[in-house]
Amino acid sequence: MKLLQKALATLAVASLVLPQLARAADQTVPLPYMTPDKDGNQWMVHFYGYLQQQGQMPVYSNAGVLVVNGAGTAAGRMPQRQAKIDGKTGELILDNLQVGNVTVTRRFQFNKEDGYVRIIDIFHNAQNKEQPLQITLSANMNYGVMSGQSIPDPKKKDQNTAWVAQTSANNKAVVEMFNGVGAKTPFNINYQQGNSQVQGTMSVNLPAGKDVAIMHVHAVMNSVADAQEMVKKFKESKAMKDIAPAIRKLIVNFNASSSFYGDYEILRGDLFDVVEMRTGDLFRGNLKDASYKIATFYGPVTVPADKVLSIISIGAVRPRQLVFTTDGDVIGGTLDRDKVALELSDGQTMEVPLAGVARVGYRKRAGEVEDPVFDKPYVLMRTGERISIQMPKDPITVHTRFGPMKLNPDSLTSIVFQNEEHAIHEVHMTDGTRLAALVDSVVLEAKLASSDQTIKFPLTSAARLQFKPENQDVDENAPRLKLTNEEELVGVLSGKMKLDTGFSLLTLDADGIKTLARIKESPQDVQVTLWDETSFRGQMLEPQVTCVTKGGLEVTVPIALVEEYTQPLPKPSAAMVAKIKELVAELNADDWAARQKAQEKLATMGSIAAGVLREMRASQPEEAQTRIDQILGAVEKKGK
Repeated sequence: MKLLQKALATLAVASLVLPQLARAADQTVPLPYMTPDKDGNQWMVHFYGYLQQQGQMPVYSNAGVLVVNGAGTAAGRMPQRQAKIDGKTGELILDNLQVGNVTVTRRFQFNKEDGYVRIIDIFHNAQNKEQPLQITLSANMNYGVMSGQSIPDPKKKDQNTAWVAQTSANNKAVVEMFNGVGAKTPFNINYQQGNSQVQGTMSVNLPAGKDVAIMHVHAVMNSVADAQEMVKKFKESKAMKDIAPAIRKLIVNFNASSSFYGDYEILRGDLFDVVEMRTGDLFRGNLKDASYKIATFYGPVTVPADKVLSIISIGAVRPRQLVFTTDGDVIGGTLDRDKVALELSDGQTMEVPLAGVARVGYRKRAGEVEDPVFDKPYVLMRTGERISIQMPKDPITVHTRFGPMKLNPDSLTSIVFQNEEHAIHEVHMTDGTRLAALVDSVVLEAKLASSDQTIKFPLTSAARLQFKPENQDVDENAPRLKLTNEEELVGVLSGKMKLDTGFSLLTLDADGIKTLARIKESPQDVQVTLWDETSFRGQMLEPQVTCVTKGGLEVTVPIALVEEYTQPLPKPSAAMVAKIKELVAELNADDWAARQKAQEKLATMGSIAAGVLREMRASQPEEAQTRIDQILGAVEKKGK
């Protein structure tokens, strides 16, 4: 035992001074690129970036054929004659493929042991505005498909993970794996029986200057049963183990980021707990400590071992620890010990020096939720800590370009203090409103969720204050006022506006405005479209407009800051509203023909009547409500 402890101590010291192993140099290779598969054929990467097979009865004509917003990797570009082999991972990399308005990097891994090809596509948006991406992946079989079927996701109904098929090429089967189990942004898999092609389609928004990635797997198996078994036994963690964390975090169709908390990748064991040394050595067994006491900046915290997921040591000169808990907390500080107790599988217990430990991971526990939802308010610190707090009770004062505001915490989803582009804070509200602001405080004060202990921390040390999960159900069709610096008010314009057209002075009711956009050449000139599609230009006599947000804020905005206002359901004129109400009354007439005629007239009004119909629906009898629903359904269908 003494020899074991001495060896561990030596290992701990060595881990602090050993140099990083030199990685092999990248290697340039010509395209097309060929490499053998497990069946005696050749995988070939075409110079337009997709996968093919060569040899005796090759199954695939092509696979991993990528189309983005209707443009493929071959559209309007010269063939790519070179690629490189990553010296560290062995992946074949094709850089800077221009596909539509985005740049794509493709990374091919040829897994000879398990007999599949893994492709990772990384999309980069170099433009200064968000890009909606319609992504299509397709594969074609050389000798046709005898039968094909999608494999259901065991965790999410109405979602599939893969497609397997029996082909006419020596009865070989294929596997096209589009999604991981429980994927949050999955491909829809499309296949028609009798066809030799399968497709996957996905929609994703790519913010300006950002990256997003997808992963897909392609394989040839001896039978459909083997193909189904491969999908069933496919271990995502093993298949993604060699992917760099920075890339793994970008992948949206596999749960690659589930092991990430912020910028940190935690360690978890399967059958055993795991201790990972700074040298890369792994020790497996049973962690024996009953609890962990951490000295934090807000006082000592004790966490029972059954609440701990993982521990990471950070820092080289004065290492400190981050303790990740089942409650979603990341507690940063210094453990009150210098060793971690681990019982090996043969019964020996070793005291592992904390100075040499990189990560500690507990095995996954029975009944543990794989993708937990942490919905408590929390503070995310710049140093990585995530501290659950009680919901603040007092209003939060912020200073905006429109003046000071007192915001109810219940109306907020988050305040972002750490912005990549500027020092201004970002306020995100539950109705979808986004504001640039400065919080009127130097020190934040909050109570811990686990107790009534009050903690204080400098505003400069916080990255984010999260009140509620970001609202994924914000109505995209809600009226909104977009401003020049990407601020957005979700709400309606209010009041009366006077507009000089150059030949007439008009008074406009804000409720009846469908769109209003500032003309960039002139700060006070605007283009206005009314509820009846009347459209004209003019100059605002008042230099500002008033917007009332869905959450109740009343904000006066200078015209010079307005980019565009949209109201999908503007209110018609008083005379038109009266006409609509008359027709709604006719929906309740005794005569069926009169009711039918009123419905037809309302339907011809389309979106003009939609807003008034929505307001009146609840007060109508059942048949009138049904007829109104039919009208609104037709309006929505026409608008799509």
